[in-house]
Amino acid sequence: MDIFEQKRRIITTAIVAVVLTGISIAVVVSTPLINQIHTQAADTASLVADAKAEGVRAVFDQHQDLARQTASRSELARVMVEYNRGNRALADLRTFSRPRLDDAAKNIDNLAAIVRFDASGAEVVRVGPLDDQLPADLPMPSGLDIQSYPVGVNNEARPLLHVIAAIRVDEQIVGYDLLLFELSSLIPIFRVDADSSLCLLDVERTRRLIWTEGSHQFQLTTPNGCLAEQEGIDYKPDLDFFRASLPDGTRVLAFIRLVEGYGWEIHMNVRTSSVFGKVIEDIVISVVLILMLSALAGTMVWRSLMPVVHALVNQASQIARSTDELRLAQQVFNHTHEAIVICDTGLQVIRANPAFNEITGATTKTLRNTNLMAFIDSDRCKEIDREEIHRHLVAENAWQGEVWLTGPDNDPFPNLLTVSPVRNARGQIQQLILTFSDITARVQAEKQMFRLAHFDKLTGLPNRTALETHLEQAIEQARRQHHHFALMFLDLDKFKPVNDTMGHQAGDELLRNVARRLKYSIRANDVVGRRGGDEFVIITGPLTNDADAQPIARKMIQVLNEPFHIQGQTVHIGASVGIALYPDNGQTAELLLATADKAMYSVKTSGRNNLAFA
Repeated sequence: MDIFEQKRRIITTAIVAVVLTGISIAVVVSTPLINQIHTQAADTASLVADAKAEGVRAVFDQHQDLARQTASRSELARVMVEYNRGNRALADLRTFSRPRLDDAAKNIDNLAAIVRFDASGAEVVRVGPLDDQLPADLPMPSGLDIQSYPVGVNNEARPLLHVIAAIRVDEQIVGYDLLLFELSSLIPIFRVDADSSLCLLDVERTRRLIWTEGSHQFQLTTPNGCLAEQEGIDYKPDLDFFRASLPDGTRVLAFIRLVEGYGWEIHMNVRTSSVFGKVIEDIVISVVLILMLSALAGTMVWRSLMPVVHALVNQASQIARSTDELRLAQQVFNHTHEAIVICDTGLQVIRANPAFNEITGATTKTLRNTNLMAFIDSDRCKEIDREEIHRHLVAENAWQGEVWLTGPDNDPFPNLLTVSPVRNARGQIQQLILTFSDITARVQAEKQMFRLAHFDKLTGLPNRTALETHLEQAIEQARRQHHHFALMFLDLDKFKPVNDTMGHQAGDELLRNVARRLKYSIRANDVVGRRGGDEFVIITGPLTNDADAQPIARKMIQVLNEPFHIQGQTVHIGASVGIALYPDNGQTAELLLATADKAMYSVKTSGRNNLAFA
């Protein structure tokens, strides 16, 4: 056998070996790969069901906390105690409670109504958008649940989330707060793609909550349309999913997830074709590509065995390194807790990682052709100058600053934004990488430090430092606008006997009540603060004439002459007020304070519980 025959056989053998190896690899690799990807696809769908259940639980927890916060308002609870003891009439209780519950209701977005019951379960008062549309004899339920309530003149049934919270004073229940909510906070959870469906069932499977996309409404129906009910399948912790068929024959994967801590279940199903169709298509394409590459490799071996072998080895090494680098970069991009966005130079979003989608409520689909500024609170970020940012990127290759991102509930929160440029081969900025770091804790800490530095810890009123700042500002404003104002120095009468006989805790409680009364008795443009001990300072707004200061001081003396209820006892005090007028009694903060203080002491020495002008 000559060398040419040997060469032919070697090349033929190599070609056949390469082709057969490719076919063998395609068969061997594709089988476990199909199973693995099949399992991963099912796991991914299962994670979606887990996330939906967790989302419902989070919504329920949030509304439970809102009910507890409403029931924990100490001022309202104190009045309920007086009512239960017979010291306050029902009409007086309603008059006192309604504006305060209205104030609490303003801060709750999806609130339908707040209904307050006394300890026996009798309704006291109700407020909220639907307070006059709900039935007059509304029963007091227990716990957290979703029920249909008749609403309006036609008694149209509307599903509402209700939460009940006990009003406690010294571990004793003095009443209950029932909060009714619209279900708008559940809409993002119920929205799924066209190949999926989702519903919420109570654990007894007597009620089924669904979202109808066409009418944009929730409906509370019987569980007849539930797939698990039709198949006779109950929730089990170890049941990840089950397969079933819809009435039209469509094969689906179905999931049942318990909403932890509440008597509800999430039921979700996804078309099997949606879960596995793309997987099968990708596997087939991969197998075909493997076979084609095997045939191509055989041909290349036939043409030039050794160069091709070396080239393939080198290429495989490079591809492996590149793949590892890309995989690592992808893992960092997808799993980092910081939000990362890739934009063009006009801040048009190209791609965002899951962390950004989660904190903003955006989806990959909605981000397409969206400008990043849509997620920035422009009112809080007016100082951002794009040209200045561009100059920093050119000069320093980076920019950092504080911005406020808008979350899914439209509630902005502070972030430290880092902008890094991506340059092309010519050094021109082609894209921008923006990284957002949540600095809410730091901003809150700064606010807390500011409050500790400028507000009295006991009463919450401006402290001595803040009062001096307010007084300097009032003097400057009065000097520019040529108007008058009054500085009042108020000292409590009979405070020391309360402090000595009842203790410091009673004294502190009395000071808090005094601060509350003063705060509600002054005008909107007046400032009241605690200077220290039982001394308070009031800086009035502009006065039409100097005599206008007298009724303001009289009102404060009047409200402080009304009895206080401290630790179950009735306490009577009074107040001595000294008044200094700007500019007649002084044009500096020190002189005004000294003059008002002197006028106050003249009241103390002449009988107390009165006022005196400097």
